[in-house]
Amino acid sequence: MKQKIGFIGLGIMGFPAAVNLLRGGFDVVGYSLDNLGKFAAAGGIVAASSAEVAKSADIIVHCLPLAEALDDVVYGPNGILKTLRPGSVVIELSSYALEDKERLLTALNGVGAHLLDCEMTSRAGQETVANREFCILISGDPKTCETMQPVFDGMTDNSFYIGPFGSSLTVKLVINHLVSIHIMAAVETISLGIKAGLDPNVLIGLLEKSAGDSAVIRKYGSRIATRSFDENIGGTVRVFSKYFNLIETLARSAEAATPLFHITHQYYRRALEAGFEKRDISSIFEILHADR
Repeated sequence: MKQKIGFIGLGIMGFPAAVNLLRGGFDVVGYSLDNLGKFAAAGGIVAASSAEVAKSADIIVHCLPLAEALDDVVYGPNGILKTLRPGSVVIELSSYALEDKERLLTALNGVGAHLLDCEMTSRAGQETVANREFCILISGDPKTCETMQPVFDGMTDNSFYIGPFGSSLTVKLVINHLVSIHIMAAVETISLGIKAGLDPNVLIGLLEKSAGDSAVIRKYGSRIATRSFDENIGGTVRVFSKYFNLIETLARSAEAATPLFHITHQYYRRALEAGFEKRDISSIFEILHADR
């Protein structure tokens, strides 16, 4: 018999990860506010609630945009705590504060279930996930992590055990610290080129072939050049901004100087204030390009 996996959260990253599991031979029962039709068309089993997912599968993957989603997915009247069986394993791929993850850990332990703190990181968003090129950072009980390795292998060719519970979050924050600065550097460079009279599309093509090339230039360059920010490809400003306070807290605890990140954070704050919550994360270009 095929092993059944529950999957809650079929958004930009979750949907292609769930499809990978289907292609890997797993039965996947899913619930989400997005993409349920696409999920069913790909061969997934659609559930009516998170509780129904937990009733159907003893291994559940979460891929949620914000910690607030836990109020419904876990703790709500149709949350997984209502039907989760002892011995079940929840693989948490979502990013939010360690305090929220520890609260979830306590709640799951209370019903005899297990939680693994995992994070996803990808070079090119959903495309990288669909191609099995993204990374899953794994932390938690080593034996449980080892038992779940076939599930990780079903989603990606790249999974890494980081250490104790919470370790993967630290790595993700360090990575996104650099991603945010790379985005800031890219929008500043492209803005400079445009204001200096260069054709932005020509500039992007040259940057991709120069020492200035980067994953951010390749992923967001043409979008910035055409100022096409309404359909996000790497996440929204609102969702990405959740990392900033977490990174600042990490930097303070580590006594690490982060001047470039501090400037970047200011521009993302301004983007939120300007109503860019649902726009692509590279849309901070509009904020900087308007400056003089």
